[in-house]
Amino acid sequence: MNMFTSITQKVTAIILVSLVIGIGIVVLYFAYGQNKTLYVSTERNLYQQADVLYQSIKNAMLPGEAPLVVSLFEDIRNLETMYDVRLYRSNGIVAFSDNTTLERVNANLGVRKFQPKQILREGTAIENDVRFESVIKTGRTVSFRHTAEAKRYLTIYAPLLNLPKCTGCHGSDHTIRGMITISADMTPTVLQARNNIVVAALIFMVVVALLFLILSLFLKRTIIAPVQCIGHVASEVTKGNFREKVSIRTRDELGELGQKINSMVEGLYERFELSKYVSSSTLASIKHSEKGAKTDIALFFSDIRGFTSFSERVAPEVVVENLNTILTIQTEIIHRHGGDIDKYVGDEIVALFTGPFKEQHACLSALEIQTYIAAHPEELTHLTVGIGINTGEVILGMVGSEKRADFTVIGDHVNFASRLCSEAKGGRILISESTYQKIRDIAQVEGPSEMRVKGKELPQHVYQLTGMKE
Repeated sequence: MNMFTSITQKVTAIILVSLVIGIGIVVLYFAYGQNKTLYVSTERNLYQQADVLYQSIKNAMLPGEAPLVVSLFEDIRNLETMYDVRLYRSNGIVAFSDNTTLERVNANLGVRKFQPKQILREGTAIENDVRFESVIKTGRTVSFRHTAEAKRYLTIYAPLLNLPKCTGCHGSDHTIRGMITISADMTPTVLQARNNIVVAALIFMVVVALLFLILSLFLKRTIIAPVQCIGHVASEVTKGNFREKVSIRTRDELGELGQKINSMVEGLYERFELSKYVSSSTLASIKHSEKGAKTDIALFFSDIRGFTSFSERVAPEVVVENLNTILTIQTEIIHRHGGDIDKYVGDEIVALFTGPFKEQHACLSALEIQTYIAAHPEELTHLTVGIGINTGEVILGMVGSEKRADFTVIGDHVNFASRLCSEAKGGRILISESTYQKIRDIAQVEGPSEMRVKGKELPQHVYQLTGMKE
């Protein structure tokens, strides 16, 4: 079972998804870019600090002023910066933790140029560190991130090269004298990055909500509301209410559509009103594009007696009012018994009955009409009708020109039914032999009597219908 989904829900979903995806990608891109810039900037600063420290250490150690380097490290630590700087020998032991390097330098020089120092640093040696071993072997700087004590760090391992001007003191049997480690506490940077993401998310939600609200209101006013208005008018038209109009004042495609819908409704209303003057058989013929065909039909003719003299005695508006009253009564009764009004000819009605019980329905209609008229003489100003009913094969089809035509019946049986109506006096019902034979078991009649009909060699049997058996 397919569930109904309104256009409002579809449009809302499309807008929401589009905004979330579109703005989400933009916000994510800028947040990522901002955080990446933050990390790259911090890492670049760390490398710059490493270069500065490297040059400081090199310049301090060339004249043999190791205490200056130790003081430099202590000063950096005492400043409580985000950096932690350490110097290690190539074997992983903290530099200046003893006088081993000093003794080796004196040995390489062949003289006791440097005296043991009292300013020594303490620290933990580096053991089983793959990155440290890589720096010592390759001489390439390594950077990496790690976590310690719930803090995030970025650490650089930079080699301290044994330059040619250093070989006089440190010997030429190695290229890497040691390694400088600089660790930067990245926790503030990480927190800032997280805050950036939170702020970006809040901005994203606010922007999406505002744009969603604005676009939803705009689409509802410019598209959804007009479509709903058109749908409402279409629904009312299907109920037969042609008074509703599409009220779209925008000068766009929907405005033009609304005008066309209103024009269509006006046209439908005109055709609906005109259908009152067209028989059901004509409408069915137009719908199915039927051509002429022979069919067996019970033909019903009724005519008001004394109407000509009545119309001469009273005012025209009274004539029309009384005529419409008696024709309306007959029409309702005929329709109730399944008949179709083929046409009104002045004060005459031509009706058609089809189906297996067409004769019975036509006769019941005639009896009910005569009963009603007889029971309401004052209402109908004492007017009476004569009715003729005949059954037979007729030609049913469109008769007329291309510009004006009617779907009606023609043939000898039509003429005979009309003649029966003409012969029937007020309050009487005359039926033909063919009609009587179909209802003889239930009909109450008088006759037969004979009637001469133009075009017929022999007189025709005619019966006066007086009632129907229960």
